[in-house]
Amino acid sequence: MGLFDKFKKPVVAEAAPDDLDFMGAIEAHIRWKVRLESYISGESNEQLDPAVVGKDDQCALGKWIHGPGGAKYDGLPVFQSLRETHAGFHQCAAQVIESVDAGDIEKAGEILSRGCYARHSNKVKAELARLSIELGSIE
Repeated sequence: MGLFDKFKKPVVAEAAPDDLDFMGAIEAHIRWKVRLESYISGESNEQLDPAVVGKDDQCALGKWIHGPGGAKYDGLPVFQSLRETHAGFHQCAAQVIESVDAGDIEKAGEILSRGCYARHSNKVKAELARLSIELGSIE
């Protein structure tokens, strides 16, 4: 261990930051659609578990919402809406996976492109942008 190593903060990808990277969270939710499209088409090497994906407190945004973000901003209506929409997003993503696993590719595609996943995904991104502006995070 070097002289200054004890002063370095460990980098943990799953750790909830005190201040959320709003653009990073939006990009992560955009990447979810690509992951699910790949899962639907059978091109994914991932083993997606709907019980895990359906939990809204496992990703970086969810950890922030249920941790420092909630502690600071729970009184804001846009934050409360984001919390609910984000939970719905994860439930809908789980429904896509469950449909694929049940062999109903058509239903999975419908949920992803025109169903609850599409609605929740768009709303999560919009609410993240709105909250970021409200908090003065975007300059």
